[in-house]
Amino acid sequence: MSPMDERVCPFCGEPPGAGVFCAACGRNLSSVEQLPTRADWEQTRPVEAATVTDDRPLDERCAAATEEFLAKMHAASDPGTTKIPITGASGVFRVPSVHGWVVRAVHRDVGEDPDAEIADLRRYEPGLLLTPEGAFHRIDSDVRGWGQRDFPRFYDSVDREPIEMPVEARLIDELAAVLRRVL
Repeated sequence: MSPMDERVCPFCGEPPGAGVFCAACGRNLSSVEQLPTRADWEQTRPVEAATVTDDRPLDERCAAATEEFLAKMHAASDPGTTKIPITGASGVFRVPSVHGWVVRAVHRDVGEDPDAEIADLRRYEPGLLLTPEGAFHRIDSDVRGWGQRDFPRFYDSVDREPIEMPVEARLIDELAAVLRRVL
């Protein structure tokens, strides 16, 4: 299944999770008859005016969106941050972690039966974390619990070193979605 065929929340466009409430935005989905696919959601969502009229290069628009996001979050005392442990780090009492906003959650297509295809559990799309200092970190995911009754468990972690800002049009939309969800 391609990412464009997955079912998403009609309000935020993120995978809704297993419950009645969307795992990403928290909206009640019980009155929604059928969730739209990502392709349908992208066609029907309102296009932001900045995307239509802004003819700057994509890297400048991404940098400006990141700066605007950080300014608004700092003005609101940085709500909605989360801590994610650093990959390979260990500690006796406290595992070192990086805190920030999950801009893009790790996407894993588990499907109906997670035990059906073990090889598929290893495939995922990495996530993206933005720190209050403006550094981006890649979020990786490991499958844990092999041979245990609670298999699979997914363990997310971030690299210690930040990555370059992703220059993608969807970054602008993802930052706006986090702002709507948190503020």
